[in-house]
Amino acid sequence: MGNWIVRKKIEAKDGVLNIEILSSPDGKLFRYFVNAWTPVEEAEKIYHPDGGYWSCPEMSGLYGRIQDCERDAHSKLSLLCP
Repeated sequence: MGNWIVRKKIEAKDGVLNIEILSSPDGKLFRYFVNAWTPVEEAEKIYHPDGGYWSCPEMSGLYGRIQDCERDAHSKLSLLCP
């Protein structure tokens, strides 16, 4: 089993959210990952010198067509960033 490949990245205007659209190694399945930037307090910067960290609070199900995956990813981003 190989690694999923990032096909497209959709960035929110504020820069604290993005969605990556990936394809399976064989290119037959697609899914998206929501990535969120979490800033940290000054005391935590020793562990996160960039001032925060990225996490993946949500992952979609599987899609058979990249167009369907991308459409739903755009819908998700508009719900998260109205």
